Amino acid sequence: MFLSARTLSRGRMLALCLALLGGLALAGWWQAGQDAGAALRADTLRLHIRADSDSVRDQTCKLAVRDAVLALTERLWPRDASPSEAREAAARSLPAIQWAARQTLARLGQEASVQVSLVNMYFDTTRYAGCALPAGRYDAVRVDIGDPDSCGQNWWCVLYPGLCTAACGGYDDPAETDLVCGGYILRFRAVEWWQQLTAPREDRVLVRLE
Repeated sequence: MFLSARTLSRGRMLALCLALLGGLALAGWWQAGQDAGAALRADTLRLHIRADSDSVRDQTCKLAVRDAVLALTERLWPRDASPSEAREAAARSLPAIQWAARQTLARLGQEASVQVSLVNMYFDTTRYAGCALPAGRYDAVRVDIGDPDSCGQNWWCVLYPGLCTAACGGYDDPAETDLVCGGYILRFRAVEWWQQLTAPREDRVLVRLE
């Protein structure tokens, strides 16, 4: 049995209207957060370096390769490059990144193979000094040293924007910057929770050099 408007008291009508408005506001807030999260992931390029094992030697090689790759990637695109320009430059530069990694290993007397890829992959929530990136799928330049199926501790950072320093303040969209820098804690949690629940976990290789 449905209640007509005449059977509702003014108080109940007011409560119903407030509940409806609250629901609409919450839905808008949720959608705005998810839209900001999607834009953030599209505007971010990450760097992911995986060592062959957790041995001291392999972890030392990983950090040396990291330094060489970072020195190279600082020159891959101008500071005012767009996200798409940075992603295209990274894809074109995969051979140079692989060469820098191999040269670094050779100087250390190591002959491990190096596989370099541009991938779309899932990252858990990552916290840096002064900022954090919510969980979700991001494009990343990935460098695998040795056997990629048996990797040790890996290392990652924000390649664009920020060149692996701090992403805070590096985004053009204020909503993305606020999301990264903690301006909207509840919005960050909403994006984080939804991506942890729904984002696929398998890697999708976009470009690969063996």
